[in-house]
Amino acid sequence: MKILIFEDEPRAVHPSYSNKHDNNHKPHIGAGPVIKSNANMRYATNAFSIAKFKQWSKRTNVPFQDFCSRIDIGCGSTIGPMTAAKLGIPIIDVGNPMLSMHSIREMCGVNDHDSIIKVFTQFYNS
Repeated sequence: MKILIFEDEPRAVHPSYSNKHDNNHKPHIGAGPVIKSNANMRYATNAFSIAKFKQWSKRTNVPFQDFCSRIDIGCGSTIGPMTAAKLGIPIIDVGNPMLSMHSIREMCGVNDHDSIIKVFTQFYNS
């Protein structure tokens, strides 16, 4: 079965605002790609696409992180849900965590790029 990956950078937990994240879903820079999901379908991630991404990550020995925003705090969105509805194929929203999104001072982990490239390579070779 085909699957589509949307590479979308999630916000990493900011040390000064860690209370904005659920305790079990705090994306950290340098801890691997983040699988983004949302109960209100703001992301297109589903159980099948999560399972596939985790398989690719395990095959390449790349750690991954799960992220789900707090229910009382709004989250961003992607074109994933709309694309999934139009194409009818599973989609996953994943990316490397970063601080200061949409700022001139965006920050991310250099090693995170290598990690997600390994998983994407596994995806394209499977």
